[in-house]
Amino acid sequence: MRLTERCLRLAYRAGARLFYGSGANADWIYEKVQRPRNVGVLALNFLYYYLRRPKIGGIVSLILEPVSGCNLRCTYCRGKMDLEGRRPYLMSWETFCRAIDTAPRSVESVALCAFGEPLLHPRICDMIDYIRASGRRVVLYSNCTLLTGERLDQLAKTDLSVLSVSIEPDAETSRKYRGVDLDEIRRNVETFARLMQPETEIKLSIVAHPGNIDRIDKAADAWRPLVEHVKVGAMVGFDGAGHTGQCAEPWRGNIVVFSNGKVSPCCVDLYADLVIGDVNESSLSDMIRAPEFARLLDRFIHGPVPDLCARCGEFAAPGVPAKAPRRPHRRRKASP
Repeated sequence: MRLTERCLRLAYRAGARLFYGSGANADWIYEKVQRPRNVGVLALNFLYYYLRRPKIGGIVSLILEPVSGCNLRCTYCRGKMDLEGRRPYLMSWETFCRAIDTAPRSVESVALCAFGEPLLHPRICDMIDYIRASGRRVVLYSNCTLLTGERLDQLAKTDLSVLSVSIEPDAETSRKYRGVDLDEIRRNVETFARLMQPETEIKLSIVAHPGNIDRIDKAADAWRPLVEHVKVGAMVGFDGAGHTGQCAEPWRGNIVVFSNGKVSPCCVDLYADLVIGDVNESSLSDMIRAPEFARLLDRFIHGPVPDLCARCGEFAAPGVPAKAPRRPHRRRKASP
């Protein structure tokens, strides 16, 4: 491990403990941000969050939605909700290129995921090549049930940075909550590992929920040495009382671009309720400096929060880091 990487990982572990209450997110942060100068962008974002300022220093990562649908219907997943008619099933090539081409220079990584299975997009490998040609890393989140045949061969030839395998921790929970055979998924991933480029990493991504929380720790051991890192994220739902405080999500340095080009600062904004613009009409750089975004941030700081946020809640358990920390609103000063 290089000295720069070692220093960044140590810094991210300390920062994750301070911000998320757990150092478990350190590898996830490093996956997104590896340029030392972008550490300053993140630090400025967190400073604005703590000072309750309605602005950000910049964005360091894009989350693109190549497909707004999934081949699975996991019982706890937002992807099981019906998106038909709300936005295109597939992101157009023009919208995709517009998102990449107008991204600020500070953006160094692009995640292909959001609310669908990326391998369903016929041009997913072209997307990876285009992103890599722009000088950015690419992380692809997939349930890997479709990682077979020609699709697998083509993906293995790309310069994909990370394949993040979205799974349940064991065979029983995989059948119960996802309706899939975990052994079959593992065989797909093992085949990919034999063919992938030397620089590509494979990681696990597990959604923590009441039905699997006591089994997650065993997943890392079960997948070694194929996988080195496991990302655990809390299940998020919108069917109850959420929070009314200041959520840190818009200050984390991520921006989501949906399949129709609409843009949101929230990675769980399923129905695009928090849209701040459209990449088909303006650049991402302009959007994060626009008054619409500042007004949205001000609602997070002072309230009232958007309805989506008032209903948003996440699963909490020991060892599961918060997806986005929250704190009480700041009261507005009374007019003289």
